[in-house]
Amino acid sequence: MAEQNETAVRRMIEDHWNKKQFELVNEVFLPNVSIHTPDGTLGGLEGASFLLQAYATAFPDFRLDVEDLLAAGEEVAFRWTFTGTQSGALGAIPATSRQVRIPGCIAIARLSSGKVERLDMSWDRYELMQQLGVLPAAAPAAQV
Repeated sequence: MAEQNETAVRRMIEDHWNKKQFELVNEVFLPNVSIHTPDGTLGGLEGASFLLQAYATAFPDFRLDVEDLLAAGEEVAFRWTFTGTQSGALGAIPATSRQVRIPGCIAIARLSSGKVERLDMSWDRYELMQQLGVLPAAAPAAQV
């Protein structure tokens, strides 16, 4: 079961998100999926579609590069780095043409019948806003 769930999550990442295959939404997510992100909670296939649409609009070239993926039973945890160039609006943030690289993103997917029913995602939203120039960059650490 863990191996099948790992394959399903890799398909979500590589085909649905990285290749921007919007039509796969009902093949990788259950109709009542619940997706929890730093931007808020999204529900159902409409919410899953919205998540991809929002980031594909803001970062048409975005990519999730998986660094670790662990599957156990019904759950799959993965760590990734998000990269992309903001050439479209991200919510109220107009295009900046800035390239971003957000490492250390983490998610846990819970699957049922080979599809994602719950997805808890975490990334450094503050770092993203800094790289887009919306927030000031962090001051360098003091040397002792």
